[in-house]
Amino acid sequence: MKPGTRPGADDLAAIQQAIAGAALRLHGIDSRTDAAIIAAEVLRLNDAVRAGSQGRLRSGDHPQDFAALLLATADSANVNPTP
Repeated sequence: MKPGTRPGADDLAAIQQAIAGAALRLHGIDSRTDAAIIAAEVLRLNDAVRAGSQGRLRSGDHPQDFAALLLATADSANVNPTP
């Protein structure tokens, strides 16, 4: 799916099913938050990351490259002073 496009019903259903299954399988519990809400947020965040890194990272880059990009472009006003 392209960044900025709304997820289709199939996308949402697939992520929702995966989240519900993972909660039961990995944690042995039903999630207190509806899986559809979590699925929509997962897709929204994924789109935001894709949009933010578009043209800056390539598919073959190391996953740590995204964190390095965030640090390199961080607003200096958000930097915590060292103790």
